[in-house]
Amino acid sequence: MSISKSLAEKSILAAIAAIEVYNKPNFSYREEAFSLLMTNAWELLLKAKWAADHGDTETSLYEPKSKDGSKEPKTNRSGNPLSHGITYLAAKLLEDNNSGFEQAAHDNILALTEIRDTSAHFLNKDLYLGRRILEVGTASLRNYLLLATDWFKLDLSQYNFFLMPISFFHGFETAEPASRASYPTQVQKLLTYLDTIESQDIESKSEQHVALRLQTQLIRGKGDSAVAFKWTDDPEAPAVTVREEDILKNYPLTYGELTKTLKARYSNFLGNETYHRLKKSLESNSKLCRIRELEPGNPRTSVKRFYNANILKEFDKHYRLIKKTKD
Repeated sequence: MSISKSLAEKSILAAIAAIEVYNKPNFSYREEAFSLLMTNAWELLLKAKWAADHGDTETSLYEPKSKDGSKEPKTNRSGNPLSHGITYLAAKLLEDNNSGFEQAAHDNILALTEIRDTSAHFLNKDLYLGRRILEVGTASLRNYLLLATDWFKLDLSQYNFFLMPISFFHGFETAEPASRASYPTQVQKLLTYLDTIESQDIESKSEQHVALRLQTQLIRGKGDSAVAFKWTDDPEAPAVTVREEDILKNYPLTYGELTKTLKARYSNFLGNETYHRLKKSLESNSKLCRIRELEPGNPRTSVKRFYNANILKEFDKHYRLIKKTKD
């Protein structure tokens, strides 16, 4: 069996182990174990792809001892050759326009790796932290399934590539901490990093994502009476009740969160008059901004603005994205 095929099959075993561990009904080390096993699955899959693209030889995976062109590999404590790591391979495959490996999948792996590296500090996990890790993990499994199938034509239909604990806990999907100050410093930094990296996952037609938010609805019976709907001004159209909080789910950024995201996203961003003029011009687009009146009907009411993540596309036209460093 070729080295690439052997690595790909071993990768699948690691991914299945990650899912099985996560889906255990009572397992307190759930998120930590999942992140460890799933990053291992990704590293094996990326190594399989790299080997397949470089002569299918084991030596193609070795990390060189020096950058002078020598093929002598760097070795570990036991004298065995060291192989390229997950972040190196992800960066190299991202540079290859023919690999099918996209920016979102790359960023998702960075997020998953950061979760793994910070897992020792999950002293008191709560629903919010569990939800954030679930969102990254769900996107990671989806990206993994797409690329494993594309690269190696593997039939993975026999496996259930999904994570079970979704929202059977009340408030799971909308869980938010009263303050992040209660988390260990390392976990606070992890959440800030996830905020930044997820904000760069702009909505597109791509099937690869940094994070995926799941929503569950329990419906009595088979739900045959469910009706699809879209916005219309037709007075004869059937009425559908939509709560304001449902609408605001599509506008997750407050002014403070938007400004913080932009500072982390652009190298030349300043929260100055130019920024505020541009922001104000975009606020007239209801697809990008929703204004909520604190006292509806009162002409003197205070208002609060909420922004859709697609507004970042517009700011991209005016500011320079921070270039990501590659390991």
